[in-house]
Amino acid sequence: MNFLAHFFLSGDDPALMTGNFLADFISNREVNELPEEIRRGIVLHRQIDQYTDAHEAVRQSIQRLYPRHRKYAPVLVDVYYDYFLIHNWAQFTTEDFAAFRERAYAALRLYLPAMPPSLHSRVLGMVQADWLSSYGVYEGLEYTFMRMKSRTSMPEQLEGAVETLKVFREEMDAEFRWFFPEVVGFVGGK
Repeated sequence: MNFLAHFFLSGDDPALMTGNFLADFISNREVNELPEEIRRGIVLHRQIDQYTDAHEAVRQSIQRLYPRHRKYAPVLVDVYYDYFLIHNWAQFTTEDFAAFRERAYAALRLYLPAMPPSLHSRVLGMVQADWLSSYGVYEGLEYTFMRMKSRTSMPEQLEGAVETLKVFREEMDAEFRWFFPEVVGFVGGK
C-alpha cells in the first residue's frame, strides 16, 4: 500500500505514522539512528507490507495489471488502493478526511528533525502539495505516475496507468473492499 493507507493503519500515534511513512525511504543504518517510537512504525510498515503481499485480493489485483504494467503492477496497486481508500473512506472511519490529512502532516512536521536531512525537502514538498488528497482524483494520480516515471528504469511500463484504473475500477474496488478490512484487523491484533 501507499502512503495514505500506511498513515491510516498507524492509528492516532504520530511517531508510528512517521515511521510507517519513512520505511520506504530509509536505509537500515539510518533506521538505527531514529528514536525507538519511530522505529516501531518502520517495523509496522514492514509487517503490513508482508501481509499485503501475501493477500489473495492484492495478488488478484496485481495479476490483472501484470500483462500491461509488468514489474510495476504491484506499485500501481499500492497507489490505486490509496485511491480506493479515499473513495471508501466513510466505510472505515468517521474522521473527516481533511482532519486526518492534517493530522498525518502534523506528525511528519513534528518528527522532521529526527529524519535524515536528505528527506526534509521531500517531506515538506509532500505536505505543501497535499499528496494525500491528490490520490483521490485522476489528475493527481497522473501527476504521481509522472513523478514515478522519472525515477524508474522502465518508465514505459507505467504508461496508461490511470486508464488501466478506469478499465478495472469495479473489480479492483471490490478487491480493495475485501482486503482492507482484513488488513485493519491484522494491524488491530498487533
